Amino acid sequence: MSRRAFLHVGTAKSGTTYLHDLWWRHHEVLRHRGLLLPGSVMRDHFVAAAQVKGMDALLRKLSGDELTTWPRLLEQAGRWPQDVLISHEHFSDSPPDAAARALEGLAAVTAEVHVVLTVRDLGRVLPSAWQQRVKQGARQPYGKFLATVRLGPDDQKFWRYQDVPAILDRWTVGVPADRVHVVTVPPPGAPRDELWRRTGSVLGVEVTDLDTDPRLPNDSLGIVEAELLRRVNERFPHGRRSLEVTAYRKGPFTRDVLAGSAPSEPFVLPEKHHGWVRERSEAMLATMRERSYDVVGDLDDLQPADARSGRTPGQVSDDEIMSAATTVVSRLGREAPGSLDEALDVIADELLARTSSASGSQRGIKVQ
Repeated sequence: MSRRAFLHVGTAKSGTTYLHDLWWRHHEVLRHRGLLLPGSVMRDHFVAAAQVKGMDALLRKLSGDELTTWPRLLEQAGRWPQDVLISHEHFSDSPPDAAARALEGLAAVTAEVHVVLTVRDLGRVLPSAWQQRVKQGARQPYGKFLATVRLGPDDQKFWRYQDVPAILDRWTVGVPADRVHVVTVPPPGAPRDELWRRTGSVLGVEVTDLDTDPRLPNDSLGIVEAELLRRVNERFPHGRRSLEVTAYRKGPFTRDVLAGSAPSEPFVLPEKHHGWVRERSEAMLATMRERSYDVVGDLDDLQPADARSGRTPGQVSDDEIMSAATTVVSRLGREAPGSLDEALDVIADELLARTSSASGSQRGIKVQ
C-alpha cells in the first residue's frame, strides 16, 4: 500500500501540458526520490481518466490491454510503498458517481488520498479554451463562444472543466480538507518554473534541480491562424469527423503546417466581457475562501487582469486569412489558390485525405 496517492484532476488550460511534460521526462528521477507515476507512458493517465469518466467514443477503440489501464494503475500504486501521482485534466468533468468510485478505488490502495487541482484565472482561460476547441474542430466564432459561456447553463462543457468549486465538490467527497490542494497558476511575469515549484511542494518531492526547459512544442496560435482554422472547420463535413481527424488537426497539422503562417498576435478578452468574468471569478474566489483547502500560491492569482487593447479573431480581415491560407496550402504541397474559398476547401480536403484511414493520424507531413 502506498503512503500517499495524489490525484491531479485538472483544471484544463492550467499548465497541465507543461507539468505532464516535466513529470514524465523526469519520472525515473522522481521514482528514485519516492514519487511513482504508475503506468509506462503519459497516455496511460489519459486512458485512465477516459475510463473513469466514461469517454465511450474513445473506449470503443481501445485494445484489450488498454481497457485494463485504470485498474492496472491502482494495482501498481498499491505495490508502491511511498507516494504516487496520477494526473490528467479529463478527470475534472467526471460525473459525481464516477468520481466517487475512483476515490474509493484509490482509498483501497493507499493510506492517504490527496486531490490536487491546478487553477488559472478565467481571463486567460477563456481565449485558450476557445482556441483548443477550434483545434478539435469547433466552428463557433470567438465572440459567440464567449457569449455562450456567459449566458449558458452551468453544466455546459466549459464550466464542467472550469467551475472550480463544483469540480472540488465532485472530487473531495470523503477527502479531508487538508488533503485537498489548490495550486494557483502564477500571473504573467512570474518565474517560468513557479508552477513547477508549487506542485513540487505539494507532492513533497525536490524538483528545483531538474531541467525545466520545455520539450513539447508550444502549439499556441495567433488570432489569424486560429480564425483560419475555424473557417476550415466550417468546410469540413460533419459526418467525416473522427478521433483520427482530431488527433491530426491538433497535432501535426497545427504544429507543422498552421503555426507560423501569420504574424504572431496574441488573444485578448474583449472589454465588454471583463465585467462578468470578474464577477464570476470573485464569486468562485469567495467560495474558495470559505473552505479550508490547502492553497499553494495565492487566490488573488486568480483575479483576471485588467483589459488589454488588441484585436479579436472576428476582426481579422479576409486578406489576412488569404495570406495565411496561401502559406498553409504551399506547405501542404499544393498549388497556390486563386481565391479564399478555394484555399479553405483545399485545406479541408487535405485534412480529410491525411486522415482517411486509422493510420492517417500516424502519417507525418512534409513541409515544403
